[in-house]
Amino acid sequence: MATTSQFIKRMNGYKKCMRILNCANHIYLDEIDDFEFKKISKYNKSKNLYNKITHDFKLVNELIDKQDLLNAATILRILYENIIYIIAKSFDKKLNITLNTLPRDLRPTLEDNCNEIFTDYFDKEDFNEIYKYLCKIVHPCSMKELLSYMSKTIKYKNYLLSNLKYTMLVIEYMYLNFLNKKVGNEESKFDLNFIDLSTYVNLMNVSYFINDVKDSKSFIKRFFYYDTNNKYITDNQERLKEVYETLINKKELVEEDIKELTKALDTQIKESKYNEIISKILSGK
Repeated sequence: MATTSQFIKRMNGYKKCMRILNCANHIYLDEIDDFEFKKISKYNKSKNLYNKITHDFKLVNELIDKQDLLNAATILRILYENIIYIIAKSFDKKLNITLNTLPRDLRPTLEDNCNEIFTDYFDKEDFNEIYKYLCKIVHPCSMKELLSYMSKTIKYKNYLLSNLKYTMLVIEYMYLNFLNKKVGNEESKFDLNFIDLSTYVNLMNVSYFINDVKDSKSFIKRFFYYDTNNKYITDNQERLKEVYETLINKKELVEEDIKELTKALDTQIKESKYNEIISKILSGK
């Protein structure tokens, strides 16, 4: 992992931001693959969906890399629904699933039992907020408006793609968070540090966008997912506003906030099996 100042330089530009997010994506999916279905759920009807989770995440990531925003968002929403289904049925064995069961019928199981299913990283409001954001992109009416707008302002597409990849990572972390707690593992500081790091990358991305858009009421801002409830950020709530508003012009504030985080990740990466692959991803190889 690079030094803090080098890390700030890496975040300058869309491709470099995406490399940071790709590191978290690689680690999360590799860790998800380590879990066996029989240790997570006894509901065999969800086994097929369970076995497709990492495949579908990889498909979403490929579509994002190909800049296919709408198809990536559509598949990610379906994938998110499948994950909610797996988690809800795993937690509540008496939950009745029928052909008429809708995603909104399952979310209350996660919301009402948030503290039992997940660590305190997630709040009950998070599940609906993520779903609303994905629906906003894939809804037929907003999709048409977005396509029309982006055809005239193509430079904003990269901001949306990066934001969507971050949303994908939040869902991956949510799923991984559930899996670890389900089998009795302690909360992974490595995974937590990477989602916190990804949040800073997303804030940088959004700040670049805000800096780039003259109209503060721009239509396209409605298609961003803002994760300002991140636990690492919330602990520094007073400084968040300053960082968010001055991220471009006062990078020293960012350096100060992420110094401890990147230092911890430096050590964790070097001691993990991911050291070599992360170096390759960050270098663009």
